[in-house]
Amino acid sequence: MAQLRRDDSDRFFDYDIHVPSRTIFMGGECNEGMAERFLKGMRLLDPHSQQGITVIMNNTGGDEYHGLAIYDAIATATAHVTIIAYGHAMSMGSWIPQAADARIMAPNATMMLHYGSWGGYELESIHVNTMARENKRLTKLMEAEYLRRIREVQPKFPTSRLRKMLTEEIYLTAHEAVELGLADSVLGEEEE
Repeated sequence: MAQLRRDDSDRFFDYDIHVPSRTIFMGGECNEGMAERFLKGMRLLDPHSQQGITVIMNNTGGDEYHGLAIYDAIATATAHVTIIAYGHAMSMGSWIPQAADARIMAPNATMMLHYGSWGGYELESIHVNTMARENKRLTKLMEAEYLRRIREVQPKFPTSRLRKMLTEEIYLTAHEAVELGLADSVLGEEEE
């Protein structure tokens, strides 16, 4: 790879990538633009896997397919990926960090989990069953990922309890997210 000049670095930073610190910034809502910028950032930084990648996140959720593209990019990265969540880690934004090697919540960050509204498309009646099957598939993926991470900390955590939490839409403080198993530490308390 060619040597990056200072103006190149600044240009990448404008696109949510800070090359010198190997950081990708992911703020706002999961949409096509965010996913494309994130995937480009991962492609730029991941080949140098001997160094980790940090993702700074403030994510209010959004489209599940774009969120899953981000999730897959993190899960399949060869580099060690650390996500630090500031502010929001909500809806799809609570699912994405589960792909990371290290999940850190800022002290005042909030994580929100719920089933959400998959799809949100205007459908002809003949497509309702097809979308219902797709929604069920996405729901199973989400439940399985949350349970995988929670059970690393609480091996006997019941599926029924998770489903109740998702149905009710639950908000977690940074410490509650760590206690539940959906984050590893609170920023500034990693060594404790």
